[in-house]
Amino acid sequence: MSASICVLGSSSRGNATAISFDDSGKFILVDAGLTPRGVRTALVAASATARFHTLRAIFLTHLDRDHWSPSWARQLQRSPVPVIVRRAHAELALASGVPAECLRPMDAAFALGKTADVRLVKVPHDEIGSTAFRFDSENAHIGHATDLGSVSDELLEAFADLDMLSIESNYDEEMQRNSPRPAFLKQRIMGGRGHLSNVQSVEAVRALTANGSVRHLVLLHLSQDCNCPTLVREFFHAQLPTIKASLTISRPYEPTPILCVRRSEPAIA
Repeated sequence: MSASICVLGSSSRGNATAISFDDSGKFILVDAGLTPRGVRTALVAASATARFHTLRAIFLTHLDRDHWSPSWARQLQRSPVPVIVRRAHAELALASGVPAECLRPMDAAFALGKTADVRLVKVPHDEIGSTAFRFDSENAHIGHATDLGSVSDELLEAFADLDMLSIESNYDEEMQRNSPRPAFLKQRIMGGRGHLSNVQSVEAVRALTANGSVRHLVLLHLSQDCNCPTLVREFFHAQLPTIKASLTISRPYEPTPILCVRRSEPAIA
């Protein structure tokens, strides 16, 4: 039995990540910023065993349009699944089209059936924050964090001893400062309640991979204007030359490879 993760797409145009905790073909989504059709297409493109009708639940980091597409409202009315948000996001979720019968506001850790234990961690992003998730199943410990302006001690503690880590690496600081973006937008992004820079991300990854448990590292939400996949890859390899985890950089319009882990496997040498 194995757990797997596939980032179906990650950018300011839309974010969605499929996670399976076993080999059953059932999966959850973290964020639904791609349309239902986009998710279907990406699952097929990734050659995933999961199919759209086996979706079990949706976990929303927050309600920005690139993380929740209103096109899901009609889909969920036809085929309801739980939509998990922090309580601070519940009112906005309803206003954004999440059907009331699907909405599951949560703050405390909970069990997703017999499949996984889930922990929610508030992280700083704009006024009401975003949510990082930790999923603990029999087959893997998985952490997912995006749209956060800084990394807290609480998040580092919550993400200890992971097997798979997905974390934002949004912008290169020099490219951001030199971009033609207005000053208020640069301040929003770089001011501690926006997004993680490559430097902030690599420092978080350094701390979270120090014990060698992380086997797969996925970088999320790269800015298309103020970042570059080649630059990011070279920077991470230069800063973390002894990292044991494989490195995957998510893409805006196509899925990543499916990354699998079995807890019985030895750590990567």
